[in-house]
Amino acid sequence: MRKKIKPIFIGLYDAKLLGIRYLSSTLKGKGYEPQIIFLKSFNSYNVDEPTPAEYELLYEKIKELSPGYIGLSIMCSFYLAVAKKIVSDIRAFTDAPVILGGAYPTLFPEECLELSDMVFRGEGEDAILEFSEALENGQALSDITGIENTVYKTADGEIRHIPLRPLIQDLDRLPHPDFGGDNIYYINNDKLSPGDPEVQSFSYEMTTSRGCPNRCSYCSNSSIRALYKGKGKYIRQRSVDDVMGELLDVRKKSPGLQMLRFWDEIFPWDVNWVEAFAARYEKEICLPFEIWGHPKLSAGPHIKRLVKAGLSKIVIGVQSGCPEIRREIYHRGETQAEILKCAQSLSEAKVPIVVYDFILGHPFETEKDLRETLELCRKLAKPFRLQLHGLSFLPGTPIEEIAVSRGVKTWEEIHAEQARPLREQYRAMHWWRRGRGGEQNAEKTYWYTLIYLTQFKTGERVIRWALNNEKLKKDAGMLLLIHRLYNYRLMFRAGTHKLGYMVKRKLLRK
Repeated sequence: MRKKIKPIFIGLYDAKLLGIRYLSSTLKGKGYEPQIIFLKSFNSYNVDEPTPAEYELLYEKIKELSPGYIGLSIMCSFYLAVAKKIVSDIRAFTDAPVILGGAYPTLFPEECLELSDMVFRGEGEDAILEFSEALENGQALSDITGIENTVYKTADGEIRHIPLRPLIQDLDRLPHPDFGGDNIYYINNDKLSPGDPEVQSFSYEMTTSRGCPNRCSYCSNSSIRALYKGKGKYIRQRSVDDVMGELLDVRKKSPGLQMLRFWDEIFPWDVNWVEAFAARYEKEICLPFEIWGHPKLSAGPHIKRLVKAGLSKIVIGVQSGCPEIRREIYHRGETQAEILKCAQSLSEAKVPIVVYDFILGHPFETEKDLRETLELCRKLAKPFRLQLHGLSFLPGTPIEEIAVSRGVKTWEEIHAEQARPLREQYRAMHWWRRGRGGEQNAEKTYWYTLIYLTQFKTGERVIRWALNNEKLKKDAGMLLLIHRLYNYRLMFRAGTHKLGYMVKRKLLRK
């Protein structure tokens, strides 16, 4: 039976946004007709706010659809200014209730309540269904109270936090994320396109689990995990049958599909699960796929089994070559030996692409730390790639207090950084991708460049030459030139790789 209430969900800078897709499929299963609008694509190289034309396309579509309520996802504080503008603008032409969800509202519900009528925290599938049913049954917004995971303001201005419900333990009971329906729209490059943009993509993103075993200080996961203390097992795993069901459905709807990306915080390491998954995946899907791993959990025979099934790329977070930085600042417990053992295991398993993620250009680092990072990278088993980026002090993460307590940042400085325009925040985070040392001084640029060169077979010669040339620490111009040349090489390789996918995709369509 079709329901009268028709919600609209808006996703910012991510047309693959799983949270919104899960909410939509949950409501569809109960007879609702949710609509999804994805606004802007994600591009960390060049991120801008929506154009006036794109905002207008969004507002015209909202008016046309005449929603029963509007849900806006805010996954990152970077997008807060855009979200504020959208909510402010739509208040001028619709009385539909506005609700907010995502990582940022989960951590800062009272702030987000200043923008919205209600805030949804944490896992939202059950809460959004209860909310929709209340509206469907004719309840006024002011009478909807007591729904777990929500925060709202009473008529007399009192803010009420309804406790979080227990975590969903049986992930198989959830419907698969909404995919390929005619209820999805995409706004980008001053154009609104009906239909799910993911159907035309050569890749598909999904998760086989929820939760993360780590408590890294720079990640909002550590703060969200603390909110859920006592609410059930935090790390939960879908069954292989359920995962394969989603994959087989996606393959039918997306004929040009050529690769998969698993966005699990850490891809499952349970040997029995991996063996069952790999056997079926190799037989029934047989497409290259990418995963995220961890130095303590990504070494062993299960990696070889995944490679045989199609594992083409793994990203391992190392973050620093200095044990003290990892332990005391980032709250990561892996040792140098464990990192090197993992690297050797990945090399022996012949994973086609191994990427190590490092955070550089932050106020905690010293020359000693950078030298240790360089030496660790020189010892990593080749081949590998490096993913180098800066540190962002995300609101609500433990790294904020660590920085203030150690005197490397003041609260005023942190808040000022968080209030910068969208493009500036991304450029500060991804300064190294632009092929230069950013605003760092010559000595730090010297170390960053040497670290960067460790991923190349010929880089060791340049490193040895540079380590014997102290003058380069004061004028790193020559090293930056070398870095640019190597960076162009990587860009060419990546472009060729992408072009190959595009050509193959075109041939498949014929």
